[in-house]
Amino acid sequence: MLPRLPRVVARVVVAFAAVGSGPTHAEDRAGPPALDEATFLKRVRERSPHRQVFEERRRAARAQIDAAGVLPNPTLHYEREAVPGIDASDDFLRLGWPLDLSGRPGLARSAARAGADAERLDTERAAFVLENDARLAYLEVVYARELVARLDEARAPLADLLATLTSRAKQGDTASYDADRATLELDALDDERAGARRTLEVARLRLGALAGEPGTPIDASDALALPPRPASLTAPARADVGAALARAEQADREATAARRKRIPRLELVVGMLASSGMGGSGLGYVAGIGGELPVLDAGGAAGDRARAEAKRWRSEAQAIASDARGEAEAARRDLVLRVDQAEAYATGPAKRAGDLVRRAAVAYREGDRPILELLDVQRSARHTAVRALELVYEARRAELVLARALGRRP
Repeated sequence: MLPRLPRVVARVVVAFAAVGSGPTHAEDRAGPPALDEATFLKRVRERSPHRQVFEERRRAARAQIDAAGVLPNPTLHYEREAVPGIDASDDFLRLGWPLDLSGRPGLARSAARAGADAERLDTERAAFVLENDARLAYLEVVYARELVARLDEARAPLADLLATLTSRAKQGDTASYDADRATLELDALDDERAGARRTLEVARLRLGALAGEPGTPIDASDALALPPRPASLTAPARADVGAALARAEQADREATAARRKRIPRLELVVGMLASSGMGGSGLGYVAGIGGELPVLDAGGAAGDRARAEAKRWRSEAQAIASDARGEAEAARRDLVLRVDQAEAYATGPAKRAGDLVRRAAVAYREGDRPILELLDVQRSARHTAVRALELVYEARRAELVLARALGRRP
């Protein structure tokens, strides 16, 4: 039989059972500033360098509308007609004004407005994806913090147990094997903590970069909580579907404008004529009308291209909508199953692990079980607590996958 441990050691071992009972919030003593999720997302929307990119894209698209609505400039020509050797010449000053009766300028403006709508919707989708990615980055920091906190709590009783075993071994009350085995277990736990702290540090820097502060770590203050089960699936509201349809409408306007190219663009000409010759000189006027001849290019090729573009974008919209429905249904089902799994694990294995640690501690204290069995039970309890945390994290990730597929928060 192994010698009995003092009651203080037993209390330390039993304290290990508290690990995994719920989310913890251990803070670094000198950690970076912590933000809640709402404040962090507000900073991303206001300070992210991508925000300026989205705004410039929308501004450039709106500028296309103004460019399409600009009237063509009038033309001004000066000509001189003379025959060498004859004292006679004619000087012409012509002012030409383009006149388009086909309606193509209005169609061009309408196509530009549709293109601007498409660009606006594309940037809305890009902004939503950016915010969703920011929420995922925030979640990773929360998970890493909770993981480090749980491993820190798991380390405390193990370190106290090792200190007691080492002291008793020096006094000759117990064999040094128990202390050596506990040391090895503590080394393995410290390696896990080092990996978790590395992940946390990198994740904090990622938050700073998303908030427009590269190189500055930002911490997360929210707790890791299980998301609610999603309600019945509703139709996705994807901005990229609307953008594709807007581009199809833009192509339709361009196709209509191409058909109108059969109607020639005219040019009204007025001017002055100054004529001088042997019979005298005088002033007159010039008036005329002209225009292009739609013989070589009547808009057929441009119309075919625009119609092909319209079909392409409508097919694109249908494909995106179909994929979104499939992704949303799969993500919703995945989220439901993950929530069920996390709840079942919390009430099953996680609870049993705590009970088993308490029983193993009593058995070891009474000398009925060796140190190997006690450490094995403690390790299993630690892994169970970490797994329970991981299941909550995976459920939260699944919630973000569903949001991305739906185009909005579920």
